Amino acid sequence: MPEPQQLHLNVRLEDGSLWATVEEFPGVFATGDNLDELRESLREGIALMLAGPGEEPPTVTLAPLRSEPMATTASSELVYA
Repeated sequence: MPEPQQLHLNVRLEDGSLWATVEEFPGVFATGDNLDELRESLREGIALMLAGPGEEPPTVTLAPLRSEPMATTASSELVYA
């Protein structure tokens, strides 16, 4: 059995829905109305990314999602006129 891999998600809440990308799997994008729906969408997206051309997606198991506090960052854009 493969060793579990920790994934790093970038999750945003917009208009009452969650959406996420996965740092370890560029191109995987998931959405859901709650963490359970988001987890299922992530599972499907990762399985599709791991499948080779014309192959059935492998079975992917994700542990329940948990949020951890992190620092808030901000950025700005400088425009010269």
